[in-house]
Amino acid sequence: MEFDILLVVGIDAVGIARFPRILHDAGCRVTLLAPPGLAVARSRYVSRHVATAAGPEALPRQLQTLLAERHFHHVIVGDEPTLTVIARHRGEAWLDGWFPVDHRSDAVEVILSKSAFQRAADAAGLTTPKSEVRTGLAGLEAAARAMGYPVMLKKSHGCSGSGVRKVAGEAELGAAFELLNEGNGTLLIQQFLDGRVGSSDVLFDRGVPVCWQSWYSRQCWPTPLASSCVREAMVHREIGPMLAGVGALSGFHGFAGVDWVHDTERDRIYLIEFNPRPTPTYHLDVLSGVRFADSFHAILAGTRSAGCREPSAAACGRVVYLFPQSLYRAIAECDLDSLWRCWSDAPWSDPVLMAAHLRRVLTHFLPVRWRQAVKRLLGR
Repeated sequence: MEFDILLVVGIDAVGIARFPRILHDAGCRVTLLAPPGLAVARSRYVSRHVATAAGPEALPRQLQTLLAERHFHHVIVGDEPTLTVIARHRGEAWLDGWFPVDHRSDAVEVILSKSAFQRAADAAGLTTPKSEVRTGLAGLEAAARAMGYPVMLKKSHGCSGSGVRKVAGEAELGAAFELLNEGNGTLLIQQFLDGRVGSSDVLFDRGVPVCWQSWYSRQCWPTPLASSCVREAMVHREIGPMLAGVGALSGFHGFAGVDWVHDTERDRIYLIEFNPRPTPTYHLDVLSGVRFADSFHAILAGTRSAGCREPSAAACGRVVYLFPQSLYRAIAECDLDSLWRCWSDAPWSDPVLMAAHLRRVLTHFLPVRWRQAVKRLLGR
C-alpha cells in the first residue's frame, strides 16, 4: 500500500532536501507544499510540488485549503519558522489529527519555545544543565554570577544555532543581551557544560521513541554554534531513557531531533534542546542500522510492534562529512581534506538535487567568496 504524505516547507533549509527519500523508501507518495526555488523541490522523490508564495507566512491558509481538498495519511512540517506560523492557529479544527502535538495543550509551547521546553524537562526530572528564565540585564547578570561563567544565552525561539550566544564573562553579557533581546528583555540563561555536543535523530509514535540514531558534532559551520557539517556516530545507555522522557512530556508524533551534551568526565548525557522537525541526517540510517523508512511505514500501516530500534554499536566512531554543508565549509576555509571527503555523502541517487546544490555553490557561494577575497587583497 502506498501512503500519501504532505511535506510542508517554508524556508530553503539544506537538511530537508534529503528527507523525501526516506518517505519514498517508506512507500509514500510525497506532495510538497513550498515556495518555488527551494532545493527540496528538485528531489526526484517528490511526486508533486504545490507552489506557494515565498516565506512561511503565506503557508497556513494554502495548507488549510489543500487539506480540505485532499486526504493525506500524514503531514510533516519541515522547519521551525513554518511550524511556528501554523501554530498561531492552535485550537482551530483544521489542525486536528495531523499537528505533531495536541494543539489545544501546552505541548505547543513545549516544542516551540526553548524556555518552555527547559521548564517542562526540569519538571519531568530529566537531566539538564542549570537554567533560568530572566528578564532584564540585571537579572541575567545575577544568574550568571550564581552559575559561573561561561554561560549560554538563548532566545525562546530559534533554529540551527540562531538566537544562541556563548558568554565567557560579564564584559560580554551586555552585548549579547542587546543582540538577543526580543523586546521584552526575557531570555534563557543556561549553565555551559564542557563536553561533547551532539544530537539524536528520532522517530516518535505519539510520544514513544520508535527508533533513533545519535551523533557527536565534530565540526560546525559557519559558526561554532551553527549546525554541524561533520558528525561522528555514537551510542550511549542514557540516550534511550532521555528520548522516552522527551516523548512523554511532549507527546510528539513524527520526526524530530534532540540536542544534548555528553559530559565525558562524568559519562552523563545532558538534555539541551528539542527540534520539532526532520533533522538533516536521517538518510544515514544505513550506518546505524535502524531503518527509519521501515519504522515509519509500520506506523502508517498500523503494524508497529511494541519494541524500539536502537542504533548498532558497530557504527560507533564512523565519521561523516555532510554534503553539501562540508563542501561550503571546505571552500570557505580552503580545507582540501573536507573537499575530498564530503563526496561520499553526496546524493548520487538524486542527480537533479545534487546538480541544484552544485549550481548554488558555483553561482552563489563561490562569487561571494571571490569578492571577499578581492576586497581583502585590495585592503592590503
